[in-house]
Amino acid sequence: MHVVVWQFDKAEEQGAMHFPEGRTAGSSQSAGQSAAKKPSNRYENIDALRAIAALAVVVQHFFGDVLREAAAQQGVIFHVASSSTSYFDAGRFGVVLFFLISGFVVPFSIKGSNPLQRFAISRFFRLFPALWLALFCLVLIAAIHGQPPSAFNLIANMSMLPSVFHQPWMSGAYWTLTIELVFYGLSAGLFAVGALYRPAVIAAFAILLASGTAIPIFLRSVEISLPVQYISLHVSFLYLGLLLRMMLIDKLQGARIGTACVLVTQTIVLLTIGDFSLSRQDGFFLVGTFPVLVSYLAALCVFFFCVKTGKPKQPVLSWLGALSYSIYLFHGIAALVVFEIFPLTGTWSDIPVGIASLLLTLLISVLVYEFLEKPMISLGHRLVKREDNRGSQMTT
Repeated sequence: MHVVVWQFDKAEEQGAMHFPEGRTAGSSQSAGQSAAKKPSNRYENIDALRAIAALAVVVQHFFGDVLREAAAQQGVIFHVASSSTSYFDAGRFGVVLFFLISGFVVPFSIKGSNPLQRFAISRFFRLFPALWLALFCLVLIAAIHGQPPSAFNLIANMSMLPSVFHQPWMSGAYWTLTIELVFYGLSAGLFAVGALYRPAVIAAFAILLASGTAIPIFLRSVEISLPVQYISLHVSFLYLGLLLRMMLIDKLQGARIGTACVLVTQTIVLLTIGDFSLSRQDGFFLVGTFPVLVSYLAALCVFFFCVKTGKPKQPVLSWLGALSYSIYLFHGIAALVVFEIFPLTGTWSDIPVGIASLLLTLLISVLVYEFLEKPMISLGHRLVKREDNRGSQMTT
């Protein structure tokens, strides 16, 4: 059975935290903590950006399904899908845009009394309940097709870290959830040591992460074989999002040069690992280096433009952005149902089938958001408040 869903932690968006012009990097940690206590100003265009990212991934997965499953490989839609993926990887564009958004907003939700405890509780209730429902749906579909996953595989998936248990994701598209979880853990650690809001530290850390992917590949040219992984390179783009916020919004000293150094490093890494990835077909570069590199550049340009201009501010896009986590989790599940009834052909008839899949995705996403995501987020907030009240009573 072919299961395709998608990634994204729709990070809890917080308001801007402006540091005074010229604030030194050394004082930014305390400034970040004090700024987090101020009333927040929601970035309305961030939800719209999430919608753009989510729709890009949905389109890429639809094209991928057409290329894999279409009966008529000479059909018009098959050729459109093949041509588009040869020049632009919309899925990678969406994923990188999501990474930048997460880096932009998530670290600044570590705030208040007992900040790390608050952060862990809010992240858990924001992400895990909806994921568990999606996994249950995948188990149900797999069981109907006579291929139920093992209990161990299911439990490993429920942790968001299946690779730790040497288990595959039940949906390969969920891989970015692991990236987000690693980012949360690293950011909590950086916060604990007072380094999360220091541009120089974040820049050096991001460069180290990006290099962690490239160095083992370079060493193979001198016959030194080390495991190659792409997780650290992916995580470096979340910290690029954090640096861009420090540069564009908080205007921290050192953020501009730190951002430039990270961008140069990431560009060099991406330019030099393409042939290696393609030669072993590990999935980082799927068809060629060009569509992936263009996608990274496009995601960075769109993100930079939107942060600088405050655009787009479209109610429909903002509404879709609020649903983006459910869209991410359930659009592949909806596609499985629709494509089972109306198989893809590679011809014009795939357009209404794709629209039907999208509409079912939106229906499921609205229901999940209203009746699961929002109640679980509220429960998390209540638990955080209860812990705060308990701490206040112990103090008094």
